Amino acid sequence: MKYYKEENGKQICLLCSYYCHLKPNQIGICGVNKNIDNKIECLVYGHISAFNIDPIEKKPLYHFLPNSKSLSLGTVGCNFKCSFCQNYGISQEKNIDKSRYISPKEIVQIALNKKCESISYTYNEPTIFYPFAKDIALEAKKFGIKSVFVTNGFESSEVIEDMKGLIDAVNVDLKSFNENYYKKELGGNLQQVLENLIHFKKNNIWVEVTTLVIPTKNDSKEELYKIANFIKQNLGEETPWHISAFHPDYKELSLNNTPFENLKEAFDIGKKVGLKNVYIGNIGYENNTYCSFCNELLLSREYYKIKKNIVKNASCPKCKTKLQGVFNMSTRAKAVAGTFYPNSKEEILKYIQHFNNGFKIKQEPLNAKAIISPHAGYIYSGFTANLAFNLASKQEYKTVVVIGPSHKVYFEGCSVALYDEYETPLGNIEVDLKYSLNLVDKYSWCDFLPSAHLEHSTETQAPFIKHYFKNSKIVEIVYGKIDFNLLALLIEDILKHKDTFLVISTDLSHFYTLSEANKKDNICLNAIAKKDMQLFDSGAEACGMIGVKALIKSAINLKLETEILHYCTSYDRTKDNSKVVGYAAALIGNKN
Repeated sequence: MKYYKEENGKQICLLCSYYCHLKPNQIGICGVNKNIDNKIECLVYGHISAFNIDPIEKKPLYHFLPNSKSLSLGTVGCNFKCSFCQNYGISQEKNIDKSRYISPKEIVQIALNKKCESISYTYNEPTIFYPFAKDIALEAKKFGIKSVFVTNGFESSEVIEDMKGLIDAVNVDLKSFNENYYKKELGGNLQQVLENLIHFKKNNIWVEVTTLVIPTKNDSKEELYKIANFIKQNLGEETPWHISAFHPDYKELSLNNTPFENLKEAFDIGKKVGLKNVYIGNIGYENNTYCSFCNELLLSREYYKIKKNIVKNASCPKCKTKLQGVFNMSTRAKAVAGTFYPNSKEEILKYIQHFNNGFKIKQEPLNAKAIISPHAGYIYSGFTANLAFNLASKQEYKTVVVIGPSHKVYFEGCSVALYDEYETPLGNIEVDLKYSLNLVDKYSWCDFLPSAHLEHSTETQAPFIKHYFKNSKIVEIVYGKIDFNLLALLIEDILKHKDTFLVISTDLSHFYTLSEANKKDNICLNAIAKKDMQLFDSGAEACGMIGVKALIKSAINLKLETEILHYCTSYDRTKDNSKVVGYAAALIGNKN
């Protein structure tokens, strides 16, 4: 993500929803992002003002890695001006101590050494130092460490979109349900915070909400009801709502502490509205989590300590009801289910059964070590893809690696998905995280770019992998700009492992007339069949050409055979011969 854009000679900061228009050498509302040489520079990058190891329950997050440690950090600065801020010493500070710089790698190493399962960006508003937080989070993903934002919820929509797959959880301070109170006394605006909460939820980031109940400011029954009702209607009844007690601080020294009766009233309102997980925080009140179905006690807490935890595999051990939250698992969520392929187990299985009824094998195919498979919608290329998976599934493999081109995100090199599991309508697939991390460590041009994994070229293969390789783990690799010779090094490595199977995802030529498409595709198919690298350069086209060429080069080096299984075009479905897309499937392996 680029954190700024130019407009009328000014740089617009894209970190929060103020979208500050900054002249040269001007600093934004947050006090820490400055227009320097027509670029927005985050002045606090690498300069931490607060650094601690906390229980995750202190954030507060109650349905996210319970009973784990989180490395918590913050800088100076904030885009809000809350008169009751408990961290005003850093949030309202504009002077940056640059006497010591700490890199993202150093921070992650500390988290590893201290056995922290997450890193929390907190104390001041983290969206104002998102460039720093993002680099830490990217490094942390390589080691399975999750990332948490404790935020006022006034991020820009661009930042929230960029967080997808990178930030695992947020706790948002929903400070009020009064628009005037936000504008006059806090900062930002209520409607934007509400929209951002929905955006976080939409992006599969785990959301918990905190409301600091302040006497005479936001503690009316009407306002508390509106907050609780918004959470239920827009975020879901399982979303945790933390109700916290105010104590006099900063500029609000004349108000009294929040009476327990006010907190209990908010708690009762939340429960009456229908919220399943309402918690009274920071006063030592009992904070237990119960099964929403059978009311079994699942988690018992005292202050920030877990006294009892009987959650098993994110479920109630008594009735097996799933407890909503993040319990040591991160998921590569479905991105194109319902468009490229059905978002229903039953519909996918009907497709596969229909495909399998439509072919007969005339001769024994190769003993496949890899396949080339198309990635269009199943109505166009599903039969072709299914044929390759069906014929390749005679042998079991520990790991299936799927490699495809990026269609939406430009980057250089390869991105390897560092999630715990991969979501499909047929059930989730365990990610071979150890294998994935080894690739990232071994190849300097491999990294983890979460936005690259909202990719259909690889995702369309996943239901077939789940169906035909039921006991296999998955590794997802998406490539951007890269030389096929470089990718061939990685592919040879994969093919040499006896327990690993490879899927190369590609469609063929795009949007030519039927006769032109047939000619171009025939060149590509002949190059694959004959393992002729020079033939690829004589008119062949494919959106995944880099992957195909890398595979064929590897097949030549490893003395593997190739076999074309099927070729079709979009014309077979649409009968439109003016703008045709080609699809093919092939096996790569050894003769039986």
